[in-house]
Amino acid sequence: MRKIKFFAGLFLLILMGFSYTVDPPLFKVSILDELAPIYPDSKIEKAVTSYSIDACRGSIAAVDILMTDLVPLEPVRFALTGKKLIDKFYANWYYLIDVPVAENTGLDSRTEKFTGQTNPYVIRKAPFRIYEALEPVQTGYIPTTSTQALRMEIPIGKDFPVGMNVFSIHISSKGQVQKLQLTVNVYDVEIPPVNQSHLDYVNWLNIGNICSDHQVEMWSEPFWGMLRKYAQMMARGRQNTFWFIWSDFFKFNPDGSVLEFYEQRLDRYVSTFLSEGLTTIQGAPFARRRNWESDAFLVAVPTSGNREIAAVSEEGQKIIRSMAAPIIAMMKKNGWESQWYQGVFDEPTDEYVERYKTTVAFLKSMKPDLRILEATMTVSLTGVVDCWCPQVQEYQKNASFFDSRKAAGDAVWVYTCLIPGGPWINRLVDQERLRQVYVGWACSKYDLQGFLHWGFNMHSGKPFEELVRLHGGPTNYLPAGDSHIVYPGKKGPLSSQRFEAHRIGMEDFELLYLLKKRNPELASKLIGKLFQAFDQYDKSIPDYRKVKQELLIALTEPTV
Repeated sequence: MRKIKFFAGLFLLILMGFSYTVDPPLFKVSILDELAPIYPDSKIEKAVTSYSIDACRGSIAAVDILMTDLVPLEPVRFALTGKKLIDKFYANWYYLIDVPVAENTGLDSRTEKFTGQTNPYVIRKAPFRIYEALEPVQTGYIPTTSTQALRMEIPIGKDFPVGMNVFSIHISSKGQVQKLQLTVNVYDVEIPPVNQSHLDYVNWLNIGNICSDHQVEMWSEPFWGMLRKYAQMMARGRQNTFWFIWSDFFKFNPDGSVLEFYEQRLDRYVSTFLSEGLTTIQGAPFARRRNWESDAFLVAVPTSGNREIAAVSEEGQKIIRSMAAPIIAMMKKNGWESQWYQGVFDEPTDEYVERYKTTVAFLKSMKPDLRILEATMTVSLTGVVDCWCPQVQEYQKNASFFDSRKAAGDAVWVYTCLIPGGPWINRLVDQERLRQVYVGWACSKYDLQGFLHWGFNMHSGKPFEELVRLHGGPTNYLPAGDSHIVYPGKKGPLSSQRFEAHRIGMEDFELLYLLKKRNPELASKLIGKLFQAFDQYDKSIPDYRKVKQELLIALTEPTV
């Protein structure tokens, strides 16, 4: 009996010894298309270890990598190798940061809470978290959870070899290495640089958030350095239009009258964006509402005690003239007149039309050829607005009207914001990233000249946590991500999965522009395979990739 107990104890000791010497289970990795959503609770059922993507010069070849079963706090390292990977062909790596979606986008606008209707056109039922912000990393980092996600991208420059380029991705942790294969098929087609874009694209910038997010003093040298980083991020996303707010460049008396114009400040501000490749200047609307329940039409200047000044009053027109005159003179002096659009009053509706017309007439009495660009909520401004910018659903509803304005020589852009929801094209976090891509396809289909969104970095004080934000009454919330498409990082702005998807769409617009010149019928056919209307489009990523390949092939075939 003692011998049995002895051998049983010895066997147990041996087993315990083995338990301390066996390697931990191998962590899992899988390649995902960069347009596919990834969640912190995503699982790898069947790993994808080999992936192929099509690209062209002037673009970026990128994939996401999901890693599960990691050992928290054990360093993860990664590398890209390949025969053609030399100094000028390199990889950028990003650690993906997950953010929360507290409520789903509404069926019509805002969130579901606004009308109480369920929106079936979302990628997942809220609440959930999703990988969204892109934090640059070098060759590794220390994970804090067992599931993590990376983005790997290869910039495809002018000298990048055409044809099949095969690379190996190595992910290692705790002495274990996982290998993936990436094939980048590069076509002999080049997307023009952002300063040669054929589509205007603007996101509105909050310079106050730049200061608070990065602890820099407004107009200090550190501020100017950070502003340049934001301009560079815009250019990366193919944003070629930027705005400036008139009142930021003036000093005012307590009564709201102009005391001083900071010409040098405005000159440096505009030059910062132009030097990074942006080309179009949008003057922000200089008139404002009191609130959304009022029809007041006020001059947007600081006053003592928040005294209101009507824009069409004699006092209001005097203030407008004192700001407009030096700005007009400066634009002329710098040769920027042809690059400048000016807003007057954001989202004018029918009750504002007469005052809007009066204000534009007064403005154009100083500069008759000044082009007015406005996010328009009315069709009653013919002959007043030079560049119309309706919401996408309003454009679709009034397409014949806007086509007539294009025929008359006006420009037509479109925009989205907290509206529209449901199936409509927008760029909110709980929507397919293909919707952001299809902004470019829609602009190509309808021959639009631009796209506008208000939310570059218009977030609250918690941009990584408050993706859904209170916007008024108890049921009025901004939907997830409407307020911002970039995030503040330690050294500058961070891109996002949505911003990159939007960039892809802007690149696709340029490819379709090239094909339209060569074969407009084929361009129309390819668009029709994926995009039929702002609320009707193909949600399949493989379908999109297939048509994108057809587009690239068509551009490399010899013309007849």
